Amino acid sequence: MAPPLRVFLQTTDPALHARLVDEAARAGWTVVADEGDADVVVRGSAAAATGPRANPGARAEAENAALVESLTPRELDVLGLLADGAGNRAIAERLGISDHTVKFHLSAIFGKLGVSTRTAAVRRAMRLGWIEA
Repeated sequence: MAPPLRVFLQTTDPALHARLVDEAARAGWTVVADEGDADVVVRGSAAAATGPRANPGARAEAENAALVESLTPRELDVLGLLADGAGNRAIAERLGISDHTVKFHLSAIFGKLGVSTRTAAVRRAMRLGWIEA
């Protein structure tokens, strides 16, 4: 069995952070305290836009928080390995799942991120600050 994925969680909302820690534990992730020790970096904020005059940064943070909440821990695992350039078979082996399950997760990720390719998914995740180059 592959070693657990190491994840660094950076959030501005304590409740969101606690929920992500719980979900990470259920997924078998190891939450690390130092970003440099992580396989995947997840950033999120519960800040929300407050109407038409809300600043663009607040809207981006709200979009980020909504998407972090909609991706499952396993989908974030797959997304992180995808960003590392892993193919379906490598992702399956690393996570101890089937190729079919990887395809299922990729389809869900694409739908939730509103993209249709692996590259677009990684770009969107990078723009949202979930993963780094």
